Amino acid sequence: MKTGLGATLGFGVAMLSALACGTNHDASADRVSSRPPEAAKISAGLPPRDTMGDKDVAAQGNGLPPGYRAVFDKADAKVSEASYVPASAGRWEVRTGPAHLLFSPADTAKGHYTLSATFEQLEKPAHPEAYGVFWGGTALDKPAVQQYTYFLVRGDGKFMIKARKGTTTRTITDWSDHAGLPHEDAAGKVVFGVKVEVDAKGANVSVNGVPIATIPAKGNPMNGESGVRINHNLHLTLTPVLVTRMM
Repeated sequence: MKTGLGATLGFGVAMLSALACGTNHDASADRVSSRPPEAAKISAGLPPRDTMGDKDVAAQGNGLPPGYRAVFDKADAKVSEASYVPASAGRWEVRTGPAHLLFSPADTAKGHYTLSATFEQLEKPAHPEAYGVFWGGTALDKPAVQQYTYFLVRGDGKFMIKARKGTTTRTITDWSDHAGLPHEDAAGKVVFGVKVEVDAKGANVSVNGVPIATIPAKGNPMNGESGVRINHNLHLTLTPVLVTRMM
């Protein structure tokens, strides 16, 4: 049975009410978003990240995809500074703007399940900027106690794995090369199809069908909300996260 991702966000920061809480979900079919992006709910309060000294470039967008929510790294981030525009085959063209997590209230899973998303980098960023997926998310609206595990890739062919608990992150695998990861071409284009299979032992991550890493369940969040993490000043197309519960 296929499901989708989410949670309600807050923690003492401005919150925009969703104009649309989501699309109807058919458990027998893959979920994609085909309606135009619109204002959705945002929150902020994640600890600041090192942006290498370059500032966020507002994307002048018109909101998040229907039924999705975002947690921005910076408390003063605005939803209009990120852009999600429907593209072909159920994808979104994404421009950031502030770094953030994006997830749907339907995409929560535990036990044995998979999550997947495809990222196509369309332009080379000024600095290597990361994007990827997270899972095992809980209390995302409460920075002091939030938890999740995340896997990120970059156009230079490197990956990283971390686990967040509260306001701190713990590195599981620091930025590393892997022979199975593609590199951006001269125009800055590259495609990463990320899949994570979670079970009682942990999570197995593959990219474009190539096994990349195994993350033990012990000490790392595995059950909960799932979604994507996109750093700042990126131009991508994104196939939204699909969560599938395994019988």
